[in-house]
Parts: sequence; structure tokens; C-alpha cells
Amino acid sequence: ELTNVFPPKTNVVGDVVLEVQGITGMYNQLQDVSFNARKGEILGLAGLESSGRSETLESIFGIRTRKSGTIALDGKPCFNRNAQESIKNGFSLLTEERRATGIFGVLDIKNNTVISSLKRHLRFGIWLSEKSQREDTQYYIDAMRTKTPSQETKIRSLSGGNQQKVIIGRWLLTDPEVLLLDEPTRGIDVGAKYEIYCVINDLAKAGKAVIVISSEMPEIIGTCDRVYVINEGEIAGELNKGEITQERIMQSIMAHNRKGEE
Repeated sequence: ELTNVFPPKTNVVGDVVLEVQGITGMYNQLQDVSFNARKGEILGLAGLESSGRSETLESIFGIRTRKSGTIALDGKPCFNRNAQESIKNGFSLLTEERRATGIFGVLDIKNNTVISSLKRHLRFGIWLSEKSQREDTQYYIDAMRTKTPSQETKIRSLSGGNQQKVIIGRWLLTDPEVLLLDEPTRGIDVGAKYEIYCVINDLAKAGKAVIVISSEMPEIIGTCDRVYVINEGEIAGELNKGEITQERIMQSIMAHNRKGEE
């Protein structure tokens, strides 16, 4: 039903699992960004366009160079110097521009699904199991209710929502502890949005730490347990569940702007 924009939340927030301290970018505006995320929590990063939201997730994932800062998962340092190392450490990143940096348009659904988890399909260290790849692909087609004629369909021929479901399935196959989701529902119809919200809730319910960026304020308010406000590459405020409103987010941004003018 269209009245049920967001599914009911059933996740239980636990202890801090991710600690980010003093992230400063080498070639971007990030300055001393520090925050934490808890087990089973959906954490939002809110702010205006070009505020440093995407740069924060990309720096954590190792695809932007950091000048300084530390990342710790379950108390253990994670250097995350590149995407491969980040995946190995239990991180995944759904990028903002899926067509430019998310999908492999010339490849089919199967290859787009398994490309980040090929090691699980490796047999005797020399060949990839076709059966294993097809089973995992079909599992996520069914689980995500992806509308596609077959696994051999080129991903570029799918709708935006179904492309996004394939990419989410790809990252779930890596069994991450921390999911970084940058605009997970941008350009997607209402029905597909609801299904993705359900997936995000299920991930949090399973004990994962989920960090979400969204330009849509109602989406941040409806899905997140806690929100950090980012402005001009710095943390401008922190809002807990009962405090998350559009007004509070904008107040944090304006207060940070005034502070910078002093």
C-alpha cells in the first residue's frame, strides 16, 4: 500500500562496532570526521549536496585517499587502503551513481552478482564453479524479487530498481559487517523503494551496521535510528531517533555555517 512508505522497524541496536576517528581527506574537503556505528543500527549521514557525505563513505572504503584518521571494526584497526582490502575487512559500498560506478553494463546478471565474491566459487584454486555461481545468483534474484527474464540478461536492460537489487545482492554475497549505502533508492519507483527499505531493515535485524546517505529527508527520518549531520566536510551535529526532523537537520547545518563565519 502506498500509505506504508516505510516498513516497521524491528532491529535491535547493540554495542558500537565501527569507530571512525579523525578522517581528513588528502584531495577533498573532509576535516577531522569522527563518528561511530552500532551493531544492528541504521545510521544516517545527512547534509546538503557536496557536503562531504559521499567522500566520507568513499574514504572509509579506501577509494579516496586519506591524509589522516583511523578506522576500527570490533576494536581492531582496519587500514582499508583500497576496495579489495576493505571487502576483506568486512566492508561493502553501494555507490551513488550505479550506472557509472556500480553496474558492469556489458555483463549479465550472474556476472554482476558474483564479481565481488569470486573466491567463494573457486574450486581447487584453478577454476570457477558455474553451478555455484548460478545457485548464488538465483538465490538473490528470488530473495530480492528482481524482475529479470534470466540470469543471462544484460544488467543494463533492467530498470533502475532491479539494477540496484542486483548490486545489493552482490554485496550481500561478500557477507559484510558494515554496509555503506550511498543514495540506495535514487531514481527508483515507490514499490522498489519499499522492498529496498525492507532489505535494509533485515540487514540491521541480522546485526549488521548499515550507514545510509540520502538526499531525501523523509527517507532519513523514516529509516534511520540515529543521524550525523555533515556540512562542508565536517560533522555538524548528531541526532538520536526522537530528535530526527528536517528542522533539526537544517538547524545543525545553519549553526555550523554560523560557527564557520565567526
